[in-house]
Amino acid sequence: MGDERLLTEPVLRPRPAPSQLTKDARWLVVIVVLCIVFQQPGSTWGTSFPHAGQEYDFESHPALGWTLVTVGFAVVGFLVAIGRRGARRFDEHTVMGLALAGVVGTTVLVWLLMPAQIAWVQWAVEHGWTHPFVIGNVTEQVRYADYAG
Repeated sequence: MGDERLLTEPVLRPRPAPSQLTKDARWLVVIVVLCIVFQQPGSTWGTSFPHAGQEYDFESHPALGWTLVTVGFAVVGFLVAIGRRGARRFDEHTVMGLALAGVVGTTVLVWLLMPAQIAWVQWAVEHGWTHPFVIGNVTEQVRYADYAG
């Protein structure tokens, strides 16, 4: 016999503790997912304004672009953090912090754009500019207003 020890040795070997970079990367993934989920209601809105006998409906849906920018910040930040591991300045922890700031900043931007876009289309329609410039995820529909009521 004697082979029992060889079979159980790998199981008994302690696992190395994960590095701080691994822990930071796990948290970054969790925060990216939360930010993407939180961006969805921030980029979903709808409003309508009457002007000159017509009603202008604007509706915004979640855009793939904001999701890609958010994931892009995280991926680039992680890759740069791996490259900067052990550096004296801008080490991996600083770079991961900057990546996190980019991810959260993108989410804040999405939420700040919602009231800004609504105010912009309202101002534009009220001033006769019936087809204002909007971000690509905003659709516009023009219909005659119902004045029967």
